[in-house]
Amino acid sequence: MIHLSGKDSFVIYQDTVTNKNKIAIGKWCLFDFKKNITNTYFVCNAFNKETYFIDGEITDLEKEVIIENPKIFNEKNISNQDYKKSIQRIIGYCNENIIEKCILSRVVKSDFEISNYFEVFKKLCLTYSKGFKYILNHPKHGMWIGVSPETLIKGNLESGFFTHALAGSKSKNENLKWSDKDFQEHKYVVDFIERKIEENGYITKQSEVLEKTAGDIIHLNKNFNFKLNIDYLSFVKTLHPTPAIAGIPLDKSLEIIQDLELHNRSLYCGFLGLIENEGCDLKVNLRCARFSAKEVQVFVGGGITSQSNPLNEFKETEIKSQTLLSVIKKK
Repeated sequence: MIHLSGKDSFVIYQDTVTNKNKIAIGKWCLFDFKKNITNTYFVCNAFNKETYFIDGEITDLEKEVIIENPKIFNEKNISNQDYKKSIQRIIGYCNENIIEKCILSRVVKSDFEISNYFEVFKKLCLTYSKGFKYILNHPKHGMWIGVSPETLIKGNLESGFFTHALAGSKSKNENLKWSDKDFQEHKYVVDFIERKIEENGYITKQSEVLEKTAGDIIHLNKNFNFKLNIDYLSFVKTLHPTPAIAGIPLDKSLEIIQDLELHNRSLYCGFLGLIENEGCDLKVNLRCARFSAKEVQVFVGGGITSQSNPLNEFKETEIKSQTLLSVIKKK
């Protein structure tokens, strides 16, 4: 039996190839992007800030696990009306040509307490066959769980790398057509990724714009296979954050996010996953939540453009929050 708590540093994740659960227990250390990679490391990144690696061996999880007592993190409540007002301000910035797109996020809080938080991870793995599933604890950022649908970069120097432009959202349960706003939002991400690849390498293959389902959400998606002329860690710093999680132009969007969002994104919209000497498999930390004492805090957001509708954008975040809440709250 393995006992873990909010005082421990660990990560448990499901391997996307074998579907086996992996575990690493150790210490989260700051990651140096100029570091000589000699082992396989699990890394996590705080949005637009520092990146950490866990200094502990990654092994198959073969024992029962108990995870309890997450640290307390207080988050400010933002009313539905205030969130919509912030969306309206961003629409105004878009109409004034200050920005083209900005991602605005919010935190959906819900009462929740369980004696073993590992049970939530197991339910997540049983519920969703796709997506990167994990649960981790970091002494600074707390206890997080997620099922990310988005790859930041995956592959190696020999066979090449993969990424995709994932943006635009609609409910799988409603027979809605894609709007001009959705296509515009997605094109911003496509253009950004194409430019970054062409500046640092070349595209070997790309798909048409397709649909990708993640839980009850459908996104517009375009796949890219590519080779790099620089090392992949340098490319990660160039690629992240993309317009799918920040906005265009980047610097101004980050200023607006800092101004309008009352919460600290922490690990939300950062990246996490595995790095090796010549390759990596990194996901964008979406569809994620943080456990705090007696509650769960689900982080959700949406891309705001000049064509956004505040009510529709708010509804979209509500739907996204159910990806996790429907599992977490399920008896």
